[in-house]
Amino acid sequence: MRRAALLLLLGLGGSALAQSAPCTGKLVPHALGQTCVKGIPKRVVALEWTYAENLLALGVQPVGMADIAGYREWVRIPVPLAAGVQDVGTRQQPSLEKIRALRPDLILTAKLRSGQNYAQLAAIAPTLVFDSYAGGSQYAEMRSTFTTMAGVLGRPGTARQVLTNLDARLARVRSDLKAAGRGGETFVFAQAFTARGGTPTMRLFTKNSLVSELLERVGLVNAWNAPSGAYGFSELGLEGLAALKTRNFLYVAQKEDNVFTAPATAPLWRGLPFVQGGRAYALDERTWTFGGPLSALELARGISQGMLGR
Repeated sequence: MRRAALLLLLGLGGSALAQSAPCTGKLVPHALGQTCVKGIPKRVVALEWTYAENLLALGVQPVGMADIAGYREWVRIPVPLAAGVQDVGTRQQPSLEKIRALRPDLILTAKLRSGQNYAQLAAIAPTLVFDSYAGGSQYAEMRSTFTTMAGVLGRPGTARQVLTNLDARLARVRSDLKAAGRGGETFVFAQAFTARGGTPTMRLFTKNSLVSELLERVGLVNAWNAPSGAYGFSELGLEGLAALKTRNFLYVAQKEDNVFTAPATAPLWRGLPFVQGGRAYALDERTWTFGGPLSALELARGISQGMLGR
């Protein structure tokens, strides 16, 4: 208890000190206060995949990031991560020693993971903490975080172009769905996997999720009316499939772990109305549902390809 209190005091003390000292650069507000960033950062460490993706979208390669192997397995965007980017450990417990050795001038992290090590990170370099789940619109937060990062990195024009491209893509998919007579159709979007213990599980995205907001923006309607989860999804066992009332079912599942086509589930799966009607759409297994503008573009592309064949 005393250690937790000390960590909290250290975090508050560092924030108060940062705010009381005169800032000779840019004072940037974030989820844990304000941070002074001097000049244009060149050596950036990203401790969350979304923020690494944002850097790449802005034309910036991080010098270090957390869990590179996992990022390459789960996240699909058109901009590759450079081979020389250094891995600094897991997203949950990054190595402070590895981060310090990279001599960063900016660290990007998520409140979800860095609530207790913010003071240590801020002692290494100016640290910005973002919160994708602060409430309200995850879509708006995604755009706001991306724009804030672009301003800090001196690339606001690049950010505007990326977001303009996203808006154009969403508008095009919406127009195409409407022209095909499919505007206003219902959907359920699932991320399916085998959980620890061998239990097949679905994450069904609730209306407060980034995924749901994106699909609503192309003119579809989320049929999953469960209470909004803190992270934008609720979990359901595969036995719940039969109770889903939706015209379209979009999902992401790994090829080696497609729980819907596993022998135990396949008979139920084949009998579902949206499967029999050809309205179950498997998106690319590396469609990242918690990302930035480039992941959103890939999701929009997957919806168009699945539902319209283009």
